[in-house]
Amino acid sequence: MKSSTTKISIIITILILFSSQVFSEVYLPGTQPEENDIKFSKIKSCKMCHSKTKAGDADPFFSWQGGMMSQAARDPIYRATLTIANQDVPGVGEFCWRCHTPKGWLEGRSTKADGSNLTEEDKHGVNCQVCHRLVDPLSDEAKKLAKDIPPGYGNAMMVADTEKTMRGPYSDIDGKVISHKILKSDFHASGKLCGTCHDVSNPLFAKDVKTQHPYEFGHVERTFSEWSISAFPAKGQEGSCQHCHYKTVEGGAKASKYSKKKRPHFVNHGAVGGSTWVQDAVAYLWKDADISKKALDAGKQRAKALLRTAAKLELKIEGKNQATLRITNLTGHKLPTGYPEGRRMWINTQFIDAGGKVIKETGRYGEKETVLAGKKVTVPTLLDPEDTKIYESLPAISKAQAAKTGKPAGPSFHFVLNDMIAKDNRIPPEGFVNSKFEEHLCEPIGATYADGQNWDDTKMSIPAGTKKIAVQIMYQSMSWEYLKFLVEENKTDDWGKKLYDAWKNTGKCEPFAIAEIGKEI
Repeated sequence: MKSSTTKISIIITILILFSSQVFSEVYLPGTQPEENDIKFSKIKSCKMCHSKTKAGDADPFFSWQGGMMSQAARDPIYRATLTIANQDVPGVGEFCWRCHTPKGWLEGRSTKADGSNLTEEDKHGVNCQVCHRLVDPLSDEAKKLAKDIPPGYGNAMMVADTEKTMRGPYSDIDGKVISHKILKSDFHASGKLCGTCHDVSNPLFAKDVKTQHPYEFGHVERTFSEWSISAFPAKGQEGSCQHCHYKTVEGGAKASKYSKKKRPHFVNHGAVGGSTWVQDAVAYLWKDADISKKALDAGKQRAKALLRTAAKLELKIEGKNQATLRITNLTGHKLPTGYPEGRRMWINTQFIDAGGKVIKETGRYGEKETVLAGKKVTVPTLLDPEDTKIYESLPAISKAQAAKTGKPAGPSFHFVLNDMIAKDNRIPPEGFVNSKFEEHLCEPIGATYADGQNWDDTKMSIPAGTKKIAVQIMYQSMSWEYLKFLVEENKTDDWGKKLYDAWKNTGKCEPFAIAEIGKEI
């Protein structure tokens, strides 16, 4: 047992190594809070013209409401994670709010890192105007708008126009424009726009944030990097982030109530990603008038539909006793991608006899008894992880970092303290090159992929008596293990409790099959 003196020493070490950095070094280039008295309109201003332009999911405002960007500040997984980050490094949560409510951050209300200074309007996450007033941070225009220009895309180092000029990928303007100017922007049709928030690096591990590209330090997430160094950018618009994540509206749609014609290539404004449960949790926890359960349900279905296009399966029988499963990644980034702590994918295999009985199954998901905060509970989880191939990224704390922080070395959910990746066997995208991924600190770890390989092969031994093999690729956007961490490690507010309550009452984030194949022997 550590003495009180040792405990105090550890606390002092953490404060010296981290806390001072939070306030002096988590400065990032780009537009700064309240710079040039920057202000953004409320979402109801956008709703006045950009809602009810077409029925259902094609409506710009309705689809935005159902996307995770609009719920980025309400997401209870994020909120619970934020609490623990602030516990680990006091004040570091302000860095997180840059992406999760850029309006609140840019207007200067994130100085309390727990979000307690945010307004109801800030809780709308990525406000419509924020996105549509962004300029390419590496452009000549950006140099006129911000004192320090970011060295690269990522870490929410955004540059926003201080004037009310809405940017988008279209040049044609029809109908009345009442409250703002309009400007065509190639940036808004480019994956670089997405890179603003979808490459995340821990700035506490940077040497110089003014000169270092975000991918050069502190790997947290690398979705934009994975895409930008894949084969997809060379495909033009069909290889862009928007092509998959902002689906074209069938039959086109009107941009606003005042438009005279439909845009044939108008897109759904609810960006589709890998979240398949947070929509339910948000609807359960937040009862605001601005929350649309119908829009959130539509967003959840869009996410599931997109995930079902992510992989192709091939199953080859090799004699009586052996089979090989090939999973090919069809996406423009790793499969799966996104935040690494709770997101995972695994192979579920059933070997079935002539009578339809399952002889053997791996990748089983079901109920098991465990302990949560000192109490026995029965929860659903992966039952045989030791016998199952799980595709995941496991951030970790190195031995050197463990000595500094007092946390154990090894895989860790303390994302603001993690300084390495212990495992990353996720399947690379088309155009994968090892050296490029190493440069961006997102190379495979614990798995080997050759240059150009965007698939993974798994050998299977076939039990005697098997007449059919049935394979499913299961995907889960938050694991029980991560939920348990968020509940038990929360010491300062009730977001762990709220998250658990929502999880218990909204389906417990069940996994689902994103691809399946069966073959008779």
